[in-house]
Amino acid sequence: MSQEDNQNLGVDLGEFLDFYLLDSQEQIEKLAAGLLQLEKEGNNVGLINDLFRSAHSLKGASGTMGFTSIVALTHSAEDLLDRLRQGKMEVSLPMVDVLLAVTDRVKEMLSQVEKRVEITAEYQDLVDEMRAIMNGETPAPVKETDSNDMKENLTSNYTRVDFQLSLEVAEQVKSSQDMGHGVYQVDIKFAPNTLMRAVRAVMAVQRMENLGKVVKLRPSVEELEVGSEEGFAMLILSDDPPEEIRGEILLVSELAEVEVHPYRIGDAVDGYGSEEVAAAQAAELLPVVEAAPSLPVQPEAKPVQAAPVMPAAPAVTKPAVGNGNNAATDGNNQVHTIRVDTVRMDNLINLVGEMVITRTRLVQIGHELKEQYRMDALVNNLNETTVYLGRLMSDLQESAMRLRMVPIGTVFSRFPRLVRDLARKTQKEMELVLRGEDTELDKTVVEVIGDPLMHLIRNSVDHGIETPEERRAAGKPEVGTITLDAYHEGNHIAILISDDGKGLDLNRIYEKALSRGLVGEREGLSERDIANLIFLPGFSTVDKVTDISGRGVGMDVVKKALNNLGGMIDITTRQGQGTTFTIRLPLTLAIIQALLVEASTEIYAVPLSSVLETLLVERKDIKNVGGLPMVQLRGNTLPLISLRDKFELPAPEAEAEEVFVVVVGLGDKALGLIVDGLRGQQEVVIKSLGDFLNNLPGIAGATILGDGKVTLILDIGSLIQDILVTRKG
Repeated sequence: MSQEDNQNLGVDLGEFLDFYLLDSQEQIEKLAAGLLQLEKEGNNVGLINDLFRSAHSLKGASGTMGFTSIVALTHSAEDLLDRLRQGKMEVSLPMVDVLLAVTDRVKEMLSQVEKRVEITAEYQDLVDEMRAIMNGETPAPVKETDSNDMKENLTSNYTRVDFQLSLEVAEQVKSSQDMGHGVYQVDIKFAPNTLMRAVRAVMAVQRMENLGKVVKLRPSVEELEVGSEEGFAMLILSDDPPEEIRGEILLVSELAEVEVHPYRIGDAVDGYGSEEVAAAQAAELLPVVEAAPSLPVQPEAKPVQAAPVMPAAPAVTKPAVGNGNNAATDGNNQVHTIRVDTVRMDNLINLVGEMVITRTRLVQIGHELKEQYRMDALVNNLNETTVYLGRLMSDLQESAMRLRMVPIGTVFSRFPRLVRDLARKTQKEMELVLRGEDTELDKTVVEVIGDPLMHLIRNSVDHGIETPEERRAAGKPEVGTITLDAYHEGNHIAILISDDGKGLDLNRIYEKALSRGLVGEREGLSERDIANLIFLPGFSTVDKVTDISGRGVGMDVVKKALNNLGGMIDITTRQGQGTTFTIRLPLTLAIIQALLVEASTEIYAVPLSSVLETLLVERKDIKNVGGLPMVQLRGNTLPLISLRDKFELPAPEAEAEEVFVVVVGLGDKALGLIVDGLRGQQEVVIKSLGDFLNNLPGIAGATILGDGKVTLILDIGSLIQDILVTRKG
């Protein structure tokens, strides 16, 4: 950063930094999406002009802020695009490659700007590449940062530290590792004669909180206070590149050396040594994006806009699917929106939630007063006012909830570049078709859904789509198709990830499950049941280890992430024709309608969007099939689960001859919940249970009822998935 230049101008540009970052991130995303479209369309003059304007705007804004390295890089890109615009050059694959590499490098620089650190990313190599192209020379290919090379360079000459993690913490770290996030051991040495070494360690930990999460410190701060250690080690989770981690920690004074090494958590924890799990670990995912470890996912980091620009849609959809017009880039179209910080928006939603709880409490008090003072006019006036307040609160709640709704296209826009790079790496031909980018869902869901979708798409690229030779032999088009679609389905959103590849080998999956004892020889499993076996922890049929994916490896991590959102995933596959993963998620995670049910002495809330019907069933009609209670419902078999048994609640002295059954469903799956009573419908505000209780099986959160008592909200997706799928394991 050129801070001296800013001071010489007599202007403090710090207050404009957030606006600069937002605009620059939009411009770079627009530039990257346009380059992918340019690769397909060739010399599209209008598109080239748009790309030139984006590069020019980015250069001008960076020059105003004094970021000279970004100016130098974008200036060269602007010159190259200007040659295209004037018709002096033709679009070529090396040209698109180097310009895409420029967008990656600028993102890395913007990430450093956002963290308020000096820009250290190199750029001269890309400038030389672009000059060579403009001079008509054949440049060396843009070198991708290979994850294996990075690991080999960083892991030389270092001693692995046993951080002595508890099994619970180790599983959490391993889950992050499976999702492609970086896990690093950072070795730090103090300078000679360093005083207050524990303080320096604490300062290093605080620095790291800007880039990720510190899991463990060895030796501990207490040991550093009384000991004379020459250094210490940290186990951290971070998506930032090792060089950036090292630079951040070196900002702490009296730290002489910092080394960052990738850390495989599964190698050091007892309980991960079995043959099956070791085989699965050998094929675990490497960091999510190989082409550029500094490639940040920007859309979720931006404050939510009322009408966000969707730059990627026209660049990646088929002509028949897209709208055909790039209206979002038309300078004459004005969008009257304001940007609101997400913290402010979340505070508003929390306040609305508290008001909903208070309104429910007022309604409860009004009913109690009416029972005692039926003829009192003041009580009647109170209830009338409460009804009017309820209508106002419903309107306010709906308006506030719409603020949380953002298009899922903000997530979809990151995948065209991923598919392009992976197709080049695997030497396959494929295209990604996007549909339903304008479908809106809760901001919290959008922020979490990216990693599971990334995992599934990488599996489709690596193990779903065949090579051009294999597709020709099978009578298919050489170019494979991966489709990502989203649409509303009642009170849920459905996301489909489908490919026209070779499909899952169900016979092999069944044989593997049989050999591991996950299913019995006499169990009659449908094709869908067999396909869903890949979601069992550690399950894999992969023989060949790749650095892209392994179909089945880590699928349990995808399922867990979706369960945490109250959703579920299902598979349909046909040999030689392809595979479709269907994800169903709730539209919002804040305020919902719920059915209150009784189980023993407890009350639970069942999301009303999942309730299909309620039944009164005679106990004698419930039959045990394979250890699971079932009941016949209109000619179909309905599996049951007793909430009393599920949560180990005390049973009454005498069992009733009839039981209430709440039939819940998600997609085409249904389950009956055996309860002791129904309390009625109520609007509830979902509250998180915190880090310690956040992953309780079958529980999505908690809420406060009208009488002030806390009750748990059931996670229907998790209950259905566990009963109908993982019971086989």
